Amino acid sequence: MKSFKQLALAAAVLAAPFMAQADLKAMDDSALSGVTGQDGISISGSFNGNIGSVVYTDTDTSGSTPVAGTLRMENLGFSGFDISDSDPLKIDVIDGGANDKLQISLPAITGTLTVGAIRVGDESAASIGSLAVNGMNLSGSTIKVWGH
Repeated sequence: MKSFKQLALAAAVLAAPFMAQADLKAMDDSALSGVTGQDGISISGSFNGNIGSVVYTDTDTSGSTPVAGTLRMENLGFSGFDISDSDPLKIDVIDGGANDKLQISLPAITGTLTVGAIRVGDESAASIGSLAVNGMNLSGSTIKVWGH
């Protein structure tokens, strides 16, 4: 009797997935045309960071004595680069004819880029000033990626 109960329980467990799918029905084109869905992903967020230094070195070897010049930009920072929920970065697959393409649509990205010190020479040279880049906007830019 115990093995009969175990057999009945096992049969019920195995039959459950088939009963759950019993209401699935094929849809014709007219019914399918009324169905909406979404694809792709959206990304929003806030991005901040810093870079210790960017160094440009120019070595002029045209004369008898090489002269090296160095430009150092130190303490670079970017802050407030925000992508809002209402205007996110969007990634979609689009029809590309023979090849579908991955399209990345960039929204308005605002923020500030700062350079704390600009030095000519090595890191011990006095700073000749600082720099700020404001009002960057990448809205409307797209990037398309596909295989070949």
